[in-house]
Amino acid sequence: MENKKLLYIIAGGNGSGKSTLAEVLLKEKNLDFLNADEIAKEISPNAIDKVPISAGKVYFKRLQQYFNNNKSFAVESTLSGNNIIRIIEKAKKQNYKIILVYSFLQNCTSCIERVKQRVKNGGHNVAEADIIRRYYKSIMNFWTKYKNITDEWTLFYNGYDYAPSIVSFGQKDKYDIINKELQNKFESIFQFAKDKIENNDR
Repeated sequence: MENKKLLYIIAGGNGSGKSTLAEVLLKEKNLDFLNADEIAKEISPNAIDKVPISAGKVYFKRLQQYFNNNKSFAVESTLSGNNIIRIIEKAKKQNYKIILVYSFLQNCTSCIERVKQRVKNGGHNVAEADIIRRYYKSIMNFWTKYKNITDEWTLFYNGYDYAPSIVSFGQKDKYDIINKELQNKFESIFQFAKDKIENNDR
């Protein structure tokens, strides 16, 4: 199993600390990181929001190269939509082991503040309405969909200043809880997100 091809999906809402997790993981596992925002920076460092189409083309070209070379790598996703499903399906067909790493914060306000700080530091912005929508949709999709179509998953809480904290980990609906308090916090947020989304869909 150690030599098996690996696809890591580093996920969470906008501003939830995915980059922090990625830095630790990539260094630890020595993995290439496929990130559309980083590609956009390569193309246009001072205006990454202006080159989404060009960045997207490069992203999918590199993605195909990884698959063609049977190379282990990591991608980032908010899980708020279905785009990552195609990558998961392709990875499964090529016998990759798929590991989902999910980061969450206690509320969408914290995510908004993190994004504002990122902009001050020269990073890219995300509209507040999009942050809020993706926050709830991301948590809902992680718990009801994506943890069940990957091989392994780990849930992190990333609201502390010092380091992300492991909350739970497992395979599909079978998991071990490391921090009961944070697991309860996550499940409370999930239930709120579920109710909110279901009420909006009525």
